[in-house]
Amino acid sequence: MSTPLVSLRAIAFLAAAALLSRPLVAENRRSTDLEIERCLSKAEVVDRGEVLVGITSPNRLVIECDGEKHQAVFKSVDEVRRGRTRFESGRSEINFTDSYRYERAAYLLDRELGIHRVPVAVIRKVDGREGALVQWIEDASTEIEFGRRFSTQEIIELADQKATMHLFDALILNTDRRPENWLVGHENLKLYLIDHSRAFRTQHELPEDFERRPANLPRSVFANLQDLNETRLTTLLEGLIDMTQIRALLARRNLALQKISQDIETHGVDTILSD
Repeated sequence: MSTPLVSLRAIAFLAAAALLSRPLVAENRRSTDLEIERCLSKAEVVDRGEVLVGITSPNRLVIECDGEKHQAVFKSVDEVRRGRTRFESGRSEINFTDSYRYERAAYLLDRELGIHRVPVAVIRKVDGREGALVQWIEDASTEIEFGRRFSTQEIIELADQKATMHLFDALILNTDRRPENWLVGHENLKLYLIDHSRAFRTQHELPEDFERRPANLPRSVFANLQDLNETRLTTLLEGLIDMTQIRALLARRNLALQKISQDIETHGVDTILSD
């Protein structure tokens, strides 16, 4: 899901993976989330690739389900730092966490909201280590690596999807949405959101960059956002995030709803909410 480190071994693995593996989407129909979850949960790991470029050093794997080979990403980072952590960028954070569990939490919340931009992720063990095994997104790349310029209409379409991405990141307080952490589908220009292990922070405030720009989101996502509640989230995200994180998420949700309502008053409902 990120560009692999360049080495002869990596090149050999990727060449083999291209020949042996298929995406977790059938040629004649799109696999359901439950089918992909079943594959990721039960699959045998048949090949291990290089560590991928990225802060959390995930592994690219080849797995086999029902006689077919697919690619997936395994992330096992699970770090907690109490007190203040300072980063090379100059940014600091209190009680920093970086956990593979947040990959599945982000996937489940994405589906609860009806966004459908986060790859399927399950929790399982690989080589005795527990982590998140995440669906590999085929036929997609970062915008920098896309290989062609986008038309004006395509830029508008991507901007609409990015607006939903900004809402999602504000809701989960994702601190690691760098340009390499979203992909664009080559055929459908669908935006895919990846790498969420540095999310679900406990601050109640919305990010400043989200508050500065008018919201833009589908009406269905807005309705689902309104319907979020503590009971549902506690059940949905059990074992993945704690109650402090859930209540912080709901506090940010409340602020986001206030902002969206204000944006609707200022700019009009048809500007802020889309069909």
